[in-house]
Amino acid sequence: MGNVIGHRASAAVLGSVLLVMNAAACGAGAGNGSADRPREPTPAETALLDEAQEELVQRCMKQRGFRYWPAPPSEPDELKDFPYVIDDMAWARSHGYGGDLQQRAEDERRNDPTVAYVKRLSPARQQDYVAARTGDGGKSLEVTAPNGLDIGQNSTGCLAEAEGTLYGDFREWFRVSVITGNLPDHSVDIRRDPRFRGAVESWSACMAEKGHPYKSPSHLRQALEERTGDLSRGEAHRTEVRLATAEASCARSTPLSATVRSLTRHYDNVVREKYGSDIDTKRRMQLAALKRAREITGNTTRDPAERRS
Repeated sequence: MGNVIGHRASAAVLGSVLLVMNAAACGAGAGNGSADRPREPTPAETALLDEAQEELVQRCMKQRGFRYWPAPPSEPDELKDFPYVIDDMAWARSHGYGGDLQQRAEDERRNDPTVAYVKRLSPARQQDYVAARTGDGGKSLEVTAPNGLDIGQNSTGCLAEAEGTLYGDFREWFRVSVITGNLPDHSVDIRRDPRFRGAVESWSACMAEKGHPYKSPSHLRQALEERTGDLSRGEAHRTEVRLATAEASCARSTPLSATVRSLTRHYDNVVREKYGSDIDTKRRMQLAALKRAREITGNTTRDPAERRS
């Protein structure tokens, strides 16, 4: 299924009002580590880093004569990922398939004060706003992603300044972010694997016993919109929870959940053989930035995972 709603990244906060102008300004476009590898930041830590970056962008924009409202920090549950099957029962009971989280994010985008503020500016000031936030295009970085695409970002502007302040080295942060954000996708290999297909058959039989005749989790997703499209928000959520908890229960009582974890680890290791250094560099930069993030946000609470590392 992928991230249910994904990060509320700062680039998305401004909404469609800035997309065209940003393109013109820019030009181009949880797990534990081993003993010698940095661990992956937890969802709570990732949310803290996002919050700190937004705070830094706000401070920078104020210095440049503009107002900016930081995007609300992502909830840890929003950052959880279930690309093949939901197997977290607590998450399923709370969010179903994430429709409530998606609706919350849409409501926040619709009522975003930054978007409303930019719309009120004159066309010339809107251009100035974009240049202040993302750079004027005079200086840019470009990195070739694993898929062969060249991805660029301005090295001036408040976004670059915030990332440099938080992570210590904007150029290196941008480089590893591009690479790790575009790693080879082995989802097709996983779905074609006989072990995965066999586990899905067991999952389907389990679901049928519960009165939900779906061939696979993806089949259930395809049917979900039809099941909930005409329902009220509350009814849709209850339907999602009922189906998602059944899905999670069957994922855990059949081999599907364990099979997904095993195959994911295998292909993660395949990717790591080539890109492990970049993955580790990004994680080290994130973990090192946590102290700065707490100072920036005033959030002094330490994640238990951080205390163990």
